[in-house]
Amino acid sequence: MVDKALALLKVIRKIPMFNGLNSEQTRSVLQACEFRGVRGGEEICRVNGQSDEMYILLSSRMGVYNESQILLASIEPVDPVGEMELITGQLRSATVSAASDCNLLVLRKVAFDRLMRNNMDLCTRVYGSVIEMLGRRLDESRDEQGRMERNRMALEIKLNEVENQIDMLTRGRRQYQ
Repeated sequence: MVDKALALLKVIRKIPMFNGLNSEQTRSVLQACEFRGVRGGEEICRVNGQSDEMYILLSSRMGVYNESQILLASIEPVDPVGEMELITGQLRSATVSAASDCNLLVLRKVAFDRLMRNNMDLCTRVYGSVIEMLGRRLDESRDEQGRMERNRMALEIKLNEVENQIDMLTRGRRQYQ
């Protein structure tokens, strides 16, 4: 039992929003979580659904799907699901389903909010980590936007070249007619 608890504490420490928590704080987070087994194919959450739980996958895999049921990503063990929605209360941005039977840690919003209210240092560390995560995501978005802009510009240049070739071919045909 002790080995299982230590393993679960290690799992909590790997979640970016809980980065930097001390042992007591990590135990508090773990104690606020519930264990849940899920059958393969079962939906964990649905796109545009309420966001009152965060999930941490302990075993197996889960799939992330858009509204058209197109697979967007796979969730592997120790990956969190719904941490931002837990904080913001925004609706779910995707549907998540278990690929096969799996085990989760579930942190309900009520338990999370209570944890944050009752431990200011924990609250400060968690929200500090969330801000760092958002900063990294913003940087990644900016980098991706830059790559996409460079790609768009390259494609516009190619399009102009093709249009010029078509124009030259069209003018050449007219001359020979």
